[in-house]
Amino acid sequence: MLPHDLPSDISQKRLARAFVKMGFILDMSGGKGGHYKLTNPKNKQFITLQSKIYKEVLRDKLKQAEGWGYDAEEIMRNY
Repeated sequence: MLPHDLPSDISQKRLARAFVKMGFILDMSGGKGGHYKLTNPKNKQFITLQSKIYKEVLRDKLKQAEGWGYDAEEIMRNY
């Protein structure tokens, strides 16, 4: 379940680090420009993080991870 108190503007690097702690693989060469590509090792699908991550984008990325069986609250605790 998504946390209710999501931050409004968060760091791309810190969020990427939280996803890596959950088992995602960071591919710095996979994203275009300043984007990060994080690959889910379970199904080889990926999440792309842009440099400015707002609350709506964060909510979307966490929902995507939850759809793959990850816990959004745990991701945010790792943030």
